[in-house]
Amino acid sequence: MQGIYNSILSKLFNIFYTLIIATILLSGCSSYFYKMKHIKVSAQTLSQSSRIALFMSNDNSLEIATRLTYLNELDSISYNNREYFFLEIFNESDEVIVPDSLKISLFNKKPMWIRKISKEELDDILVLENDYSEGYLIAFKKAPLLLQRRILVELSITNFGTASYDFSYKVMNSEL
Repeated sequence: MQGIYNSILSKLFNIFYTLIIATILLSGCSSYFYKMKHIKVSAQTLSQSSRIALFMSNDNSLEIATRLTYLNELDSISYNNREYFFLEIFNESDEVIVPDSLKISLFNKKPMWIRKISKEELDDILVLENDYSEGYLIAFKKAPLLLQRRILVELSITNFGTASYDFSYKVMNSEL
């Protein structure tokens, strides 16, 4: 009888010990992913990783304002297997239906996908500067290493022309 109780206690101890070890290991992983998801980016760094283009009408009034942010420069851990961009569009024009009238390319290649970002998905990196803007996450195939230093994105909007976003100059690390 004593042997049965010892066997049961031994099994319970092993299960308890395994649960404690698993909890410790998994809690470490969850805190790592929590930190990765909630990475803090300074306004200066976000600004340096973004480019702006304005599309004007024939009477020189602003119709569409765009801001393109190169996400790989901001968080190389989360955005590492493709070239990721966040496009913010403020559209004042009745003629343009976003995203149907947009053509975007990186090294003359179309994106793998474009996905509209909901307000709930916004964070410290995916930021809308205007409450009336829409945001799109765009993914291209990873550029070859030599071309990664000369990132140039072309955005064409029907009836408004083309804008180039040049990410070839290096972002300087700065904190205020």
